[in-house]
Amino acid sequence: MRTTIIKILFVFFLAIIYLSILTPKAYAIFDPLSVPNNKFGIHIISATPNEASAAADLVNSNGGDWGYVTVIIESGDRNHDKWQSFFNYLRDKHLIPIVRLATSADNSYWKRPYDGEEEAWADFLNNLDWPIKNRYVIVYNEPNNGQEWGGQVDPASYATVLNKTIDALKKRSSNFFVMNAGFDAAAPTQMPNYMDEAQFLSEMNKAVPGIFNKLDGWVSHSYPKNFIGSPDASGRNSLRTYQWELTYLKSLDLNKNLPVFITETGWEHDEGLTNNSSFPLASQVGDYFKEAFTNVWNDSRIVAITPFLLDYQASPFDHFSFEKPNGEEQNPKILGASYPPFYDDYYAIQNLSKISGKPIQSFKAQIIKGSIYPSLVAGEHYKIDLQFKNTGNASWISSNDIKLSLTGNKSPLGIASVSLPANTQVDPGDSATFTIMIDAPGAGSYNISLQLFHNNIPFDSSPINFKTEIKDPVSLVVNTSLKWKKDPEGEYTLTIISDVVKTILNIHLAPSGLSNPLEARYLLPDYPFRFVLSKPYYKDEEIDYIPHSGINELNFPPMEPNLFSAILHPFTLWKLLPFSG
Repeated sequence: MRTTIIKILFVFFLAIIYLSILTPKAYAIFDPLSVPNNKFGIHIISATPNEASAAADLVNSNGGDWGYVTVIIESGDRNHDKWQSFFNYLRDKHLIPIVRLATSADNSYWKRPYDGEEEAWADFLNNLDWPIKNRYVIVYNEPNNGQEWGGQVDPASYATVLNKTIDALKKRSSNFFVMNAGFDAAAPTQMPNYMDEAQFLSEMNKAVPGIFNKLDGWVSHSYPKNFIGSPDASGRNSLRTYQWELTYLKSLDLNKNLPVFITETGWEHDEGLTNNSSFPLASQVGDYFKEAFTNVWNDSRIVAITPFLLDYQASPFDHFSFEKPNGEEQNPKILGASYPPFYDDYYAIQNLSKISGKPIQSFKAQIIKGSIYPSLVAGEHYKIDLQFKNTGNASWISSNDIKLSLTGNKSPLGIASVSLPANTQVDPGDSATFTIMIDAPGAGSYNISLQLFHNNIPFDSSPINFKTEIKDPVSLVVNTSLKWKKDPEGEYTLTIISDVVKTILNIHLAPSGLSNPLEARYLLPDYPFRFVLSKPYYKDEEIDYIPHSGINELNFPPMEPNLFSAILHPFTLWKLLPFSG
């Protein structure tokens, strides 16, 4: 019976270990629709402050905050400093990046990613400080168009790359929010150059069963038909293409509700490098966008809409551009006249009412310098600097009431909350110093727990815990002798050195070689110090010592005369000699 029980327990524990290994990790991404969300966005090409500023003026206007930008990073442009600087600027402008991965162009097509490139992407993207907790990543672009996938359509290849990229990113950080490439919904099946989107999705699912259930969100290129169609149209090849896509994915056993990111959409307009009257005027496109944002894209599943394209001054996308060539239009009939740098559709979107998004940001900190000493002296007042590094992705801004406070019960040490100074901003990677004051009470042992807060909400990082003992003060008695002399009485200097304090004391030694007790309340009990004893015309003597509460006797070696220092003082030199008495 006992053997049977042991076997059952053994199998039970094996099962627990097995399940703990195979159970998928609970990812830490947040549902962007669970918080106030500003769905307005824009697709940009250049990672520059000018482009980001124009994007912020568009998507964060008229009540809006924390809108979106879709931006492309090519494999040959994995420059950490460049992209970190740009991400920092996006954070300052309250813009949320949706990063679309790209390889590199090779004549008329984009190369396929090389074997193992998912690891390079994961390392690069994980080393960036992102503006918010979610890290939105799109894995390449329109692979059912052969020009976007090495010149030949291959759904199995793309499904494999997507699967590997998801795994590589999630392995680095649970904050990666990974999504599919947007597809060309209008593409016919004309192999090897094109494949119908439905067929492509089906083939992907056959190659990697369940691939769509590994996605965190669904990317859609919901363009109007022929890029000029009515905003009221429905179904495939309309502004509602995403609805058709999600319905079709359910037939492929998608068992989760994917939030939608429309990262490409919009109309071609008449205006461009040259006019094309077969396209509607930009003013008409502006009316289309008003209708779309108001009555079409009011679907509760939509997270972001980033129309294509903020600024592109070359064929074939100049008719999509919201920005005019060179940022302005010059009218030769009115010399010196300056016109708005954007077409009417830009201002139509800008004038639409928006909401203030409140994406979740990570407030984290790591103490990098300073500590509350393990022992303090009763009745003393201490000023202690604690330096913290911002290890989250949110900037610490004084207007958000960033403060260092005690957690739990009030401490008898008299520690008060310390706020970040006014008009201060600490970006991720930077540091800030908080100075706390301690009034040490009577003797005893005390636990101190400090936590950083923003708007009275604790930081994500754990509290900093200290333990300190309040003790009686240190008293010092100096003891030494002088070589060649029986009587060491006289004036001496005691220098006390540590990484905390440097103090110089004038002391008097009696004929016995001992000083009177010197109370040194500024010394920390049980803390290492170096003590240096000096006397004119004698060589210094020093000792390392850890003083305790109460009386400590500092026993220095006999001090040797420094005859060279007295060579120009005959009377003093005579006194140092052994036969001088």
